[in-house]
Amino acid sequence: MKLQIEIDGQSKEAEFVAVNGLAQLKLGEQMHSAEVSQPEPDFYVVQLNNRVYRCAVDKLPTGETEIVVNGKRFPVKVRDKKHLRGNVAGGAGADGKATLVSPMPGKIVRVLVSAGDEVVANQGVLVVEAMKMQNEVQSPKAGKVVELRVTEGQTVNAGETLAVIE
Repeated sequence: MKLQIEIDGQSKEAEFVAVNGLAQLKLGEQMHSAEVSQPEPDFYVVQLNNRVYRCAVDKLPTGETEIVVNGKRFPVKVRDKKHLRGNVAGGAGADGKATLVSPMPGKIVRVLVSAGDEVVANQGVLVVEAMKMQNEVQSPKAGKVVELRVTEGQTVNAGETLAVIE
């Protein structure tokens, strides 16, 4: 999956693959491989280069996300580049509809909003689990959740519409 990652204010393009507890992340020409386990929701143990990192995902009340690695906080934004291209081509802007689609086949493990809720840009809407990795699907814009087409526990296909923000 091609991603746009912003960590601590610096933006980079990356490619990410996760299979059977092994994650590979390519940043520029560098490839990083790590063993990843998730002992509980929003908490990960990452083994990289013979070092172990305790990582947690912290959703702030502002809708922003921080990753906590061994106690140090990093503001982070991750966007699926294919999903972004789809929104731009579909005309989803500040005044249009934004259709949130599943980035991959998986299972809905958490729905973070309800139909009718107001959301801010980059706020988490739901969480899709695939290959034991949880991926938060975020609203690309501020607006109102006009459709929520999935429920917790539901299986979804890649590209399936999950929600619509207006």
